[in-house]
Amino acid sequence: MKKILTLAVALVMVFALAAPAFAAGWDKPVEPEEFENLQLELTALDVDYYNSAVFEKGYQELDKTYPVVAGTRVHAYAEITIPEWDKLSEDVKTRIGESKGKVTITLGNITVESVKWSYTGKAGSWADATEVSKDKEYSETVGYTDFGKTIYVEIWGNATKSGEAKITATLGVYNKWSGDQFSFFNKSGTEYTIFNGKENIFSVVKGTAWDDKNNVKFYVNSDGQVQMGQVVENGSTYTIVDAYGEMNFAPEGGGNLITGDTYNKVKALLDNVLNAMGFEYGGRAFITRPLITKNLGPVVEGSASLVYPSGYIQEIVTNDP
Repeated sequence: MKKILTLAVALVMVFALAAPAFAAGWDKPVEPEEFENLQLELTALDVDYYNSAVFEKGYQELDKTYPVVAGTRVHAYAEITIPEWDKLSEDVKTRIGESKGKVTITLGNITVESVKWSYTGKAGSWADATEVSKDKEYSETVGYTDFGKTIYVEIWGNATKSGEAKITATLGVYNKWSGDQFSFFNKSGTEYTIFNGKENIFSVVKGTAWDDKNNVKFYVNSDGQVQMGQVVENGSTYTIVDAYGEMNFAPEGGGNLITGDTYNKVKALLDNVLNAMGFEYGGRAFITRPLITKNLGPVVEGSASLVYPSGYIQEIVTNDP
């Protein structure tokens, strides 16, 4: 009699990606700083229960992931230790104190059974993680009482379809909108604030308080594309004239383009804001609240990933002796 055995075998594929052509704006995304000495581990677990397992809940740790096809079960857990208060920079610990820290689990090609978290990892202490996007992202807030604590997260799921599956655990600290204001720091630690109290106008100042004598304004259409920019320097307003890659400024209300010391001061203020934002003015540049959150939100991040390689079903035909 013939026997047919099915095996999941690793399948490795390499894709060449074409580099897209970019316009202006945030074509070079702002990269968050990395957590120093971050203790974050993401470990693959067996799907079968073992009483002698290392993991507190009773599942054996695996040395590596395994190939998956549609329906293959996956199981993993993360241990994320929040750094102590005195090990963090002032801006980072201030934001964690304001509950702007977050542990995030992101998933690729995995249908979730459950994502649960705990402070102890012991039975009875687990709770469902917050579902941000079903089968894609789950998170928990990190706040003032979490300094020095370890957060455990357990993930159960199945490969949605044949192909590579991925689990990523991230500890991050993020700037957030507070009403119509969004504060962020540049690379040297100087704080800036974006105001969006008026529809289709984003105004940026150095510091956290509104400064009507020194600011930069971006006027956008309903799609978020920048239509006009203005610089207010020492109480005087100048409209940005960006023609053929040359940046000039025209006084509000008419008059000749500014030159000399006035030009240098206005241009310096604009450059200061653009550099802080990591933003390039001109061309098809866009500013929206989601784009600001995406590009200026992350303050510091650290992550680890597990990748389950793509597999395929191989049939082996044998004859009984």
